[in-house]
Amino acid sequence: MCQPVRVQGAECRPGPSPTARALRLEGIRARDGAALDSLLDALADPPWDAEVAPDDEVLPLLRARGFDEYARAVVMARPLEGLAPAPAAPGVRIGPYLNEWADSYAVGEAAAMAAHPFFAHMGPPTGYEGSEGFDAAIAARAEDRVVGFAQAQLPEGWINWLWVHPDHRRTGVATALVWEVANAVREARGTHLAALVPTQSDGAALLAKLGFRRRTERVLLLRRPDDAA
Repeated sequence: MCQPVRVQGAECRPGPSPTARALRLEGIRARDGAALDSLLDALADPPWDAEVAPDDEVLPLLRARGFDEYARAVVMARPLEGLAPAPAAPGVRIGPYLNEWADSYAVGEAAAMAAHPFFAHMGPPTGYEGSEGFDAAIAARAEDRVVGFAQAQLPEGWINWLWVHPDHRRTGVATALVWEVANAVREARGTHLAALVPTQSDGAALLAKLGFRRRTERVLLLRRPDDAA
């Protein structure tokens, strides 16, 4: 758990960002611009990343202080109960991820995530290439290549990262990965799956087909280092 930073009229919990190479200001709150300035002064130097609701009163305060929007996203969730088993993806093996596949993973991730707004602000390596044994880390492999991947927290069922190589999309690989994640969450006595995905993306459409429902919309903002161009 991140330790909160508090000043009069403002607070946040700084920690690593899951969507950008920056310090995530989790749960950021500020009474007004002056309080926000005091909070930012109390933090390590930027880059800073923030995730807020579109109607959050802190959003215009952040924008006025150099935070630029880099993605719109939606939280989607569903209970494990009633999730239909995934059919087999032809020619693809689904199972626990191994770090020895890191080179193949990096090639597949770069191809799959090239247009993803989160990936543009993370860049390789994202860290997931070394996620063997980290909660649920599941790979899809065709011959000796990693062609899909999913990683989720246990038992919460929060899906942190999900991708499928473009050559293997619409073949059932993503559905099979979600099903394997669901099995791991069920074994850990979790009850739900959830994910943050870009609004109007293929990922959002896929999860909707799997029975995920939209919960809350989010705006992701990044303030770059003060000396950045």
